[in-house]
This record gives sequence, structure tokens and C-alpha cells, in this order.
Amino acid sequence: MPRVVDSAGRQDYPRGMQRASPPLASRRVLARSGLVTAALTIGLGLGACRKGEVVANMDYDDPKQAIAEMDDAKRDAWVMPDRVVRSLPIASKDGIIADIGAGSGYFSRRLAREVPGGTVYAVDVDDEFRGYIEQNRESWGTPNIEPHLAFYDDPALPEHGVDLVFVSNTYPYLRSRVSYFKKIAAALKPGGQLVVINFKPDAQAPDNTAPAPQFRTPRETVISELAQAGFTLTREESFLPYQYFLVFQQGAAKAAPRAAATP
Repeated sequence: MPRVVDSAGRQDYPRGMQRASPPLASRRVLARSGLVTAALTIGLGLGACRKGEVVANMDYDDPKQAIAEMDDAKRDAWVMPDRVVRSLPIASKDGIIADIGAGSGYFSRRLAREVPGGTVYAVDVDDEFRGYIEQNRESWGTPNIEPHLAFYDDPALPEHGVDLVFVSNTYPYLRSRVSYFKKIAAALKPGGQLVVINFKPDAQAPDNTAPAPQFRTPRETVISELAQAGFTLTREESFLPYQYFLVFQQGAAKAAPRAAATP
């Protein structure tokens, strides 16, 4: 997401940070598993960073409460995190995964168990989430999670260093998405893949982790925007009740089979 300037002339930086930029090693990573800090500055909370792009706003006042909501076990019944992870194209136990929108590490810890010899970059803009993951990753049995802050305009991932980028319930909050996902493409290794999970516009979500329906990004818009960023849809899963689940690869690919289900 690009930095944006509000009516007072302030710029948006990662939460908990001052204007000074951190070193690159501490800039790697952004967003969160269902709740993303994206302070909008236009009109009534509806902003467009490029023509036709609708961006949701889900700021929060209490990060600890947000963490509790993200980690609520009641969500497991419909988020189906374990089944989601089983459905991901994770090729090896030493893979490198970026969880864009890591938040509390709800998905990061599950992804890290799948790559015990690899690394999961837990990408977020909030320093409190980074601290929470650092404090808990050992007790989760997932010391291979690497939490880092990123900026709104840059996921700050290592070039050609990631096998899989996972974006769950984060896409609607991103700004200048085509540009952002071109940077994601640059971070992927040859043959690397991108997974996007979003709430369906007409879904009646069972909790408040979903953006309002008017701010949700339709499936067709995601496919179109990511095509502009150099991605092609290769697979789609249909088992999630309130969300669509899309798998992309860089460059041209064969036509994607629609809505495959994973047992």
C-alpha cells in the first residue's frame, strides 16, 4: 500500500513506528489474517488509489482485542484453517512462505508446521502483532516464523526468495494493488505461487472480521487485477462457506479448472 497523506498532512507508516525508516531486514512483511490496518483518508472511508479500485477500511483501537478476535477458536469451524493449509501448493518441508496479513499468526503458525525446515514471513504493518508472534512462536512450536514490519506500499520480501505467498482476508485493504502484486511477483521464485482468500460479496459472515459487503473485492476483480500484475488463475477451491479461494501462478498458464474441492 502506498503511504497516504491525511487532511493534516501526516503520512501512514507501520503502526507503532515513527517516521524514520527501519533497516530492510525489519521491513519484510505486511497485513493480517482477516483484520488489516489500512487507514483511509478519502471521504466516508471509501478510497481509490487507482481508478476503479475500492479499498476497505478496518482500523482498530485495541490490538489486544483484535488478536483475541483473530484467535477465537469459534472461527475454526468456518475458516477451516487446517483444511485450507492442506489445500495449499506447498512443495517441500523447507519451503519459504509469506503470510501477507499475518496479524496474530493464526495462519502463520499452521503454515510454519508445514515447512519445519523452512521459513514463514509473518507480514504485517502493526508492531504489536510482530511482538505477539515473537513472544509466542516458541510455545507454538514454530520458531521458523519470522515476523517483520512492512510499509503500506511494499511487502519488503526478498527478491526471488519466496515459494508461496498466502493472502487471506487482506486483499480488499491493499492499495494500488496491481503495483503491490508486481512486487509480490518479484519476490516469488520461478514457479512460485500466490493464494488469495477473500470474503464473497454476498456472504453473511458470522463475525466482524469481514469488511462490509460494499468493500469486499469480487472474485472477478481479483482475477483481473492480478492478471495485470502478471498472474494467471490455475486452481480454485470451493469448500469454504463464506470465502472464495484462488490459486495463481506467474505468467501464462493453462485454463484453470473451476472450484475443485479438497477433502
